[in-house]
Amino acid sequence: MRKRTRIDRAAVAACAAWVIAFSGCLHMATHPRGVAPHVRPMEHRSYEVVGESAGETSCFHLFWILPVTPTLDFNRAVEEAIIAKGGDNLIDVTWSVERQVFIVGTLTAIHVKGKVIRYRD
Repeated sequence: MRKRTRIDRAAVAACAAWVIAFSGCLHMATHPRGVAPHVRPMEHRSYEVVGESAGETSCFHLFWILPVTPTLDFNRAVEEAIIAKGGDNLIDVTWSVERQVFIVGTLTAIHVKGKVIRYRD
């Protein structure tokens, strides 16, 4: 009888380890957070639209408490979008926050989209 208990415990431990290792996202939600005409003050110069661009920043919290990666930074996401097109500012901006919940923690991301502009000399 004692042998069967050890096998049962080993099976439960193996199943628990498998679930933790291979479980996917338990919940995912994206929330629109804002719309803005521009992210930096506009200069009084003419400009050209370089194109559409997007940037993002994310942070993972292990066990929903311990931050493993750098914290969320809206400015870093904006800079990523502007640098991707080699521009000076971002106009017609929309941004949203996405949260994904896993058994081992939570991933939160900020997504920024807009039109990149470059000022003319």
